[in-house]
Amino acid sequence: MKAFIAIPLAVLLFAGASLNAQETPKEAKPAAAPAAPVDPFLKEKEKVATEGSGDPETYINVGGAFQYIDVTRERWQKWIAENDASLDASLLRKEVETWIAAGDAALAETSLVMGKPGQRSKVESVRFQFYPSEFTENPAGLPFPIVLERRNLGTTTETDVVITSDASVDFNFAPERVTYSGEAPLREETGVEDGDIRHPLFITQKVTSMTSLDPQQWALVGCESSLERPESHHTLVFVRPVLHRFEEAAVKEEVPTEGMLVFTWVEASHEVVNTSLMKGGDLSAWIGGGLREEVGKAGGRVVEEKVVRIRSGQRSKVESIREMRYPMEFNEPSEDGFATPTAFELSNVGTTVEVDPVLSPAGGILDLNLATECTSFWGRDVIHRILFDGEWKPNVTMPAFYTMRPNTQLSLPVDVPVLVAVMSPPDEKGWTDPSRKVLLFVKFSR
Repeated sequence: MKAFIAIPLAVLLFAGASLNAQETPKEAKPAAAPAAPVDPFLKEKEKVATEGSGDPETYINVGGAFQYIDVTRERWQKWIAENDASLDASLLRKEVETWIAAGDAALAETSLVMGKPGQRSKVESVRFQFYPSEFTENPAGLPFPIVLERRNLGTTTETDVVITSDASVDFNFAPERVTYSGEAPLREETGVEDGDIRHPLFITQKVTSMTSLDPQQWALVGCESSLERPESHHTLVFVRPVLHRFEEAAVKEEVPTEGMLVFTWVEASHEVVNTSLMKGGDLSAWIGGGLREEVGKAGGRVVEEKVVRIRSGQRSKVESIREMRYPMEFNEPSEDGFATPTAFELSNVGTTVEVDPVLSPAGGILDLNLATECTSFWGRDVIHRILFDGEWKPNVTMPAFYTMRPNTQLSLPVDVPVLVAVMSPPDEKGWTDPSRKVLLFVKFSR
């Protein structure tokens, strides 16, 4: 896997998930009558307290697991003709596993991000694709691009999750998959070679909705045309809640104000992750340590690791970067001349981790706002060529980046590797690899 690089974190920090060290880490959920209904996007974070003032408190991280499964049209049409679509799609999701085993279906994507109830979380596994959106006639040959734009190709998952008074889970979500599907309009341009980016065609799968689910329930939230095989396959989009419950450990000594965080990125096969995700029952042990052990035994390999020393209430940031500048604006070339860059942008090449930690009063729980980035550089795409000495030479090129970046908030117990996100790595050409997953874990120690 190529070296990781990082894009500046400022673009990641959006409303509802900004890093704020002064945020109250948790609030006790009242045991009185349920409050009046509120907008789940604004609902406060939850913390469930066990009965008795001396009992330990139970903390909850909650996330959403989204799966995209390509199914042959014949298999799906047969099922939907014989069955009624149900709000509870758990039995259908299990049956789809038999379709995968029989070759009638295939895992296309799995995306997961953990967070706190009532807070927005986001994870991206995307390639930055630059392309021209406006042209001007050029006497040297091809129309010249005067405006460049960027599209994120890959998977973006954004959720707001709230645990209700009856222990169900309310999801607001907007998962999106985007792929490059060649050039449009279909026309011949002298001087354009295979692989050049001129009039890109993008295809999108996106579901924006809200649903209420039991903690162990799957829901079918979309049946879309397949991105890769639209003529022969549908893509079924499933979602399920993922809860991580744990209690605060007792502190035997003086309450600490500092600690250590270890971030670990582990690569594993998509099949291994899917098998683990299909487990029933409480997934708390799976999120809190179990999955890390499973993927290790199944041959998962560590592809990156970062250690951050933290102080409660203070922002910390570590970077392993090199700066990479690239042009975004050009002067139009004169006849037989090359374009001249006039404006540049900057990307930080490497890995960046930024956190805001807040320790609980007893020191046994860490509330953490985090934003991490691992991005790869995959060469340059040709946007424009010019005829020079009888050959069409690249005149305007743009870099291709691939990034994996979660932006979320978690409560962490001591000495437990907690799953943060499941992401998709790039393949050997810098596009999303559906056969592999990268899992990010974070462990807090004192």
